Amino acid sequence: MVIILFIAFLAVYAPWLSSFTFENLTPPYFPFETPYFGPTAEHPLGTTKYGFDLLGRLIWGARTALTAAFLPVIISTLGGLVLGTVSAYFGGTIDAVIMRFCDFWFSFPVFFLVIIVAPLIGNSFYNILILYGLFGMPGPTRLVRALVLQVKQNAYVRAAIISGAEKFKVMFKHILPNAISPIIIGFFGAMQNGILVIVSITFLELGDTSIPDWGTDLLYGRGQYGAYSSVFWPAYLWPGLFIVITAIGFMLIGDGLRDALDPRIHI
Repeated sequence: MVIILFIAFLAVYAPWLSSFTFENLTPPYFPFETPYFGPTAEHPLGTTKYGFDLLGRLIWGARTALTAAFLPVIISTLGGLVLGTVSAYFGGTIDAVIMRFCDFWFSFPVFFLVIIVAPLIGNSFYNILILYGLFGMPGPTRLVRALVLQVKQNAYVRAAIISGAEKFKVMFKHILPNAISPIIIGFFGAMQNGILVIVSITFLELGDTSIPDWGTDLLYGRGQYGAYSSVFWPAYLWPGLFIVITAIGFMLIGDGLRDALDPRIHI
């Protein structure tokens, strides 16, 4: 929690923590600064490619990282909640159609699907995240379906059905709340994947360079540009460190929630 709160603090207070604005740290603006320059009073961590302030990009990049962590997971989880619940509750043809669709979708690597489809609709940051969320729905759908099938057999659910409760009420009031714990655990556990996916895409120069993000900073930090053939190690050390600690933070939250909410661990 401390790790994620630290990243959230950087994201929320970026305009006050950095002396550089969002526009001063991204193309098409290029500052008249020396690329890969060492730490100075104006640039405490030095500069990266094109002379952008490294510390400023790290601070503003926290917003990108948290958005990449939350948005696609929210989309995939909400979609999985609806499809998985409907599939398990009704069964029969509806269940078969939804599950065969998930099986078909699992045959495609999500990462490569995003890379292929994103240029067709525009490689904007939000387009990439929305695509990743939509393509990631089959996983939560199958998880929710399995949980709902277990809860569906409980006596209180059968009592609600026999008493004449509406299907929507049975699904989303009696069944889903009692299967929510593993879904919450998976929600936070999946956030690290969202960060790593957007970092991978931007590192491959397939993302949106109009926003500061740590994957692009890793790309910038490779060096090998003309007179700057020697790699300036802080330019890739700091973005890499922020990526690692943020991913670990979400992973630890997921593990902690599993320890606290999964009843099978306490048996």
